[in-house]
Amino acid sequence: MKKIKILHKSFSKPISCLTAYSPSIANILDGKIDLILVGDSIGSTLYGMNNTQGVTMDMMKNHGAAVNKEIKKSLKVLDMPFKTYDNKIDAYKNAMILLNHCRPDLLKIEISEKKLVVLKHLVDKKINVISHIGVTPQSYKNFNKIKVLGRTNKEKQNLLKLAKESETLGAKAVLLECVTANTAKLITENISIPTIGIGASRYCDGQVLVFDDLINLSTNDKKPRFVKNYFNFNKIAGNVVKKYNREVKLKKFPSTKFTYN
Repeated sequence: MKKIKILHKSFSKPISCLTAYSPSIANILDGKIDLILVGDSIGSTLYGMNNTQGVTMDMMKNHGAAVNKEIKKSLKVLDMPFKTYDNKIDAYKNAMILLNHCRPDLLKIEISEKKLVVLKHLVDKKINVISHIGVTPQSYKNFNKIKVLGRTNKEKQNLLKLAKESETLGAKAVLLECVTANTAKLITENISIPTIGIGASRYCDGQVLVFDDLINLSTNDKKPRFVKNYFNFNKIAGNVVKKYNREVKLKKFPSTKFTYN
């Protein structure tokens, strides 16, 4: 595995991360972004699922391996899907399957107090792990019920405790999802490993977004507050499709330039 130099507080610039589920997108991102995540968000993004609980090992293996072929410079991160790391034995078995098949630099797992023993076991087995805390999507059947965490002192302290325990057990970084800005600031200032945020403010050491959201490829009209569209792919692509359709109808395509003699 590559040396994970950027996952240190001493790394001078904030860490950037985007998702990729296909070789073509991975090729676009490689070397332009620090981390490329094959996330279980693939369930809703590509497969039209209402949550991430239906994502399977085969899905992660297939997409992880396809993406891996195009990544030469960026670090590769792979999500372990729902129910594949419920205990130490299953976690290690499935982690090794993903590592051998997809060759990621790190695996990411969603952490609760009960999952800390799994984190420790994977780290003890020399596996690089990112600890995902805050809102953990695999816990939700309905994403509409997700709420921002850290608004009460109890929630804030519980998250800080999880982050510190993740650090102590050897996690390489902590991903914070949908937590308040002051909670993210508190955690970032009190652990020595990087925090990577999604809906967790600029106080984190890095940021992650779903690539489809970044370019407005998503069909979901109800986007979370933290999503920023940098490009309107839907509009541009829609115009291209209309132009193609018009040329086909008028028999302008294919012209002789695009025809074999």
